[in-house]
Amino acid sequence: MKIAILGFGKSGKSVYDLLVKKNEDEVFVFDDNKLPDKLNFFGQDKSKAFFDMNFDLVVVSPGIPKHHPFIKHALNKNFPIISELEFGFRLTKCKIIAITGTNGKSTTVKLIHNILKKSGKKVLMCGNYGLPLTKAAQVSHLLDYLIVEVSSFQLEFIDTFKPYIAIILNITQDHLSWHGSFQEYKQAKLKIAKNLLNEGFLIRNLDEDYSVDAFNVIGFSTHKDNVEAKVSQNSVTINFKEHFEIKNTKLIGTHNMQNIAAASLASLICNVDKNTILEVAMNQETLPHRLEYVCEIEGVKFYNDSKSTNIDSVRKAIESFENKQDIVIILGGKHKGESYANLMDLLPQLTGVVVFGEDRKKIIAELNKLRPIPLPAVNVKGAVIAAFHIAKPGGIVLFSPGGSSFDQFKNFEERGEAFKAECLAFKEEYDKAPRL
Repeated sequence: MKIAILGFGKSGKSVYDLLVKKNEDEVFVFDDNKLPDKLNFFGQDKSKAFFDMNFDLVVVSPGIPKHHPFIKHALNKNFPIISELEFGFRLTKCKIIAITGTNGKSTTVKLIHNILKKSGKKVLMCGNYGLPLTKAAQVSHLLDYLIVEVSSFQLEFIDTFKPYIAIILNITQDHLSWHGSFQEYKQAKLKIAKNLLNEGFLIRNLDEDYSVDAFNVIGFSTHKDNVEAKVSQNSVTINFKEHFEIKNTKLIGTHNMQNIAAASLASLICNVDKNTILEVAMNQETLPHRLEYVCEIEGVKFYNDSKSTNIDSVRKAIESFENKQDIVIILGGKHKGESYANLMDLLPQLTGVVVFGEDRKKIIAELNKLRPIPLPAVNVKGAVIAAFHIAKPGGIVLFSPGGSSFDQFKNFEERGEAFKAECLAFKEEYDKAPRL
């Protein structure tokens, strides 16, 4: 076969490495960025060679949007197109638990992994969390389950991808510039369940309004009764196979209780006992950059939620704290299309708002009715200092940007580390300052 790989990031490289190892196909790599000087590698301007070739299969990396000229050309030429997720699935020899959603995916993946591992099952995390599925699939014959974090980008071009358990945590507006509209984004997310058979399971958030054609649907809900998992701000009540309650966990907020609910239901399907689920859920630590406590300065506590890259994640972060009126929130980063004005039901309840980064003027303009007026800051350092000075004694500074990190950083992890470093540096400086 003559195979084209579009994009040579982590996913594309995993496909290339496997195909080269098998040495059965003619492989070509195309990327808008610079590529190594190798045979059949076409980077930057050379990538235009794609338009002059024919292929038996095109494998798309998650970073290539469907409106990219490569994709449009492949569709027009009727080349078969699959995602790296689909490519990896075709190699997998064990059951897959696949998790998607706008927010909460990584926390849920980690919870399921830790619960199943604690129960003695052989498991590996992959997809958006850890290894690409293609790489993990090569050891899947040694495993009971692959736990796969799945993005809408990866689901866009699936064909036969069929998890044993599919989980849809939530679907709210995100990645509008990549998908084109919220409806298209939602349809991409729902593809996770398109191939579920009678023996497969779908775990979903029953508070959200969408329909999925799946046979075995198991739900969690904050508002509905008679569900398999009932969620509140600080507890989960399970009523599926077993009946038990999980509360007073280290993970805080309704959104984290939803994550715990989904992980618990998946674990019960995999025949894990409730005591193992309780033990892991009670002791699960917050993942880095997700409502991560950083430090305290003069009674003001600083929290790092750099993973917040959409408006809904900002909302969930704010709602995780009982005393919203004590919060100063730091918003900003690169705008992703959804207006920050959608937070106007919450932001007036807070102590104040600081906005940093490339699109701070645009964000402040969207919040033009907010009082007090949001404070602008050029960078994270300025935002930390500004937020501290308007915080109440005993208050909270919440770094939950809502935008992508690509204005000033490589990724949300680097942005979160920068925030933590600025907090700790400011604390050291503040503690050394003479008191009047």
